[in-house]
Amino acid sequence: MNKYKFLIALSLSITLLLGCGSIDPSESITSDVSSVLATNELDDIKEENTDLEAAMADTVPTEPETTVTGKEPLITVDALPDSYQLDVEPLMQNPELPTGCEITSLTCLLNYLGFPADKEMMADTYLDYVLENGTNYTFFEKYIGNPYADGYGCYSPVIVKAATEYLADQNSSLEPVNLSGSPKEELFRVIASGHPIVIWGTVYNQYHDSYLAWTTPDGDDVYWNTYEHCMLLTGYDTISSTVTVCDPLRGEVQYDLEQFFYVYDDMYQQAMTIY
Repeated sequence: MNKYKFLIALSLSITLLLGCGSIDPSESITSDVSSVLATNELDDIKEENTDLEAAMADTVPTEPETTVTGKEPLITVDALPDSYQLDVEPLMQNPELPTGCEITSLTCLLNYLGFPADKEMMADTYLDYVLENGTNYTFFEKYIGNPYADGYGCYSPVIVKAATEYLADQNSSLEPVNLSGSPKEELFRVIASGHPIVIWGTVYNQYHDSYLAWTTPDGDDVYWNTYEHCMLLTGYDTISSTVTVCDPLRGEVQYDLEQFFYVYDDMYQQAMTIY
């Protein structure tokens, strides 16, 4: 992270919603969002990097490891190949879900696994989102906002929940696995074992120091990168230092490996798959 984060304190009603697909990545939005606050208020919420990182770390819930029993292990490769690529058909979020990158990426994964899931059906039936009083929640609890319009987004537990409910309705033996917190080498082993990964990053894989913040009624501090984005990781190449993703804004695209995982680390290392 850079030296400072500019945290935009919101009231307990959502008046400004930003998320994947709603931002031009070539422009900084910090000045636009900051205009809702007086200059002295901005000075009050400017934090040193070390203080902010500590505060943000406290907001990440400890998630129990998902253990799936009675079936082949998730990782089936002994040695990690230098590169591996899965053949996945991209799924675009627009125009129907301009801020629905998370549920679109999950739908893309389900389609790869052979399920006839539709992104709008998934959003309507399985995505747990709130349209009002969104700042009562964290992004680990709900999708905050409206994926059909100007929504924020959510993190992996919300998508794991959506996948769990969908697979149960399909009477499937497959189960979601929360991979959050995994280092890149472990994620590469999952890919090399044949499993695409829903993973969190930023729009166009660009790093931005632009955050929104609020405190829930329960006292949880919430920080949200306004360039948050979710994609399906389908391959990697350690020799060319690239990763391949099905980006719901761009289709199949390659990103710089080191930059991708720098952003992944900054976004709480959120990831999940199904097997």
